[in-house]
Amino acid sequence: MTTSDDRVAIEQVLYRYARAVDRLDYDGIRDCYFPDAIDNHGGYHGPVSGLIEDIRRRHTTIDSSQHFISNVLIDFTGDDSAEVESYCLCYLRQAPVDGTTEQELAIIRCRYVDRFERRSGQWRIADRVVVFDEFRTQAITDSLNPGWVRSRRDDTDPVYRQ
Repeated sequence: MTTSDDRVAIEQVLYRYARAVDRLDYDGIRDCYFPDAIDNHGGYHGPVSGLIEDIRRRHTTIDSSQHFISNVLIDFTGDDSAEVESYCLCYLRQAPVDGTTEQELAIIRCRYVDRFERRSGQWRIADRVVVFDEFRTQAITDSLNPGWVRSRRDDTDPVYRQ
């Protein structure tokens, strides 16, 4: 029997995935999937180990990443399985080219169509298809005050100071 705790557990996996990608926490990404999971992620389609390598490669030039998850709909198909659709809005900012202040910002609207399973008491992604609605870019200049705390894409980000 599924409960509201199961819904919360599934949503937490989605949120942890977003944070793990944004902080380049590869172990955190891996923990959101079962080892035999398959991800169809635009230019990548295959197992989670390959997805992590694909993210590692694609994000080498991205200096800021934010994934916003919303509109999470969960349909339980059994006590240990669920079909989950969630919306995702991504902001991916390319690092500036040496000597310039202009950067490229990609804004991506997509949905995650996931099959979640519960194995050994843990809800994780067993299959994911990323459905894209829009990918656009714009030139920006980051005017963030240098005295403010900046996000970092590693374990030195303030979220990990615990």
